Amino acid sequence: MLISFVIPVYNGALTIGRLVEKLISLFPDKKLQIVLVNDGSADNSHDVCNKIYSQYPAIIKYLNLSKNFGEHNAVMAGLNHVDGDYAVIMDDDFQNPPEEVIKLIDQAKNSDHDVVYTYYKHKKHNIFRNLGSSFNGWVANFMLKKPKDLYLSSFKCINRFLIDEIIKYNGPFPYIDGLILRATKKIGKIEVKHCSREEGRSGYT
Repeated sequence: MLISFVIPVYNGALTIGRLVEKLISLFPDKKLQIVLVNDGSADNSHDVCNKIYSQYPAIIKYLNLSKNFGEHNAVMAGLNHVDGDYAVIMDDDFQNPPEEVIKLIDQAKNSDHDVVYTYYKHKKHNIFRNLGSSFNGWVANFMLKKPKDLYLSSFKCINRFLIDEIIKYNGPFPYIDGLILRATKKIGKIEVKHCSREEGRSGYT
């Protein structure tokens, strides 16, 4: 069973190398694939990702977008290049500890859920991002019939069925969670740790 990771990279030059090394160490059998998507970073993320790809060409796929398209477009680009039975979508900044990946994947594999979202007992995002997440959740409750107790985390695991459904969308403004909620009601959730960003501040609003 192959596990794919989709990681949008935005000004993540100081963290993405360590994150990739940690993920590889968690899978000693090397049955993983990591799709890095550089979303128009202003730092030297492109050079770092290129170097990572040259070190692990059998594991890494690297997409370098022509400009900053935003997180959902970057994830969509990555999902169009995954080969795995499952895809884990996660940020590049260690706010989601890599060790929690195993727990998330096990939950997905041992259930009939098409997607397993994570949620946090204590969130380390700044107040503006938390307010934005709350507003996003309220809109999803109203427009997409999202379960009210579901937090739409960017850290989640989806199965092959759902990957194939999401990438059918060919419009210019993908909303990944909206496409998930449109395609399935088999939704699970699991509590994970959430840490403070290790370097800098988030570039995504």
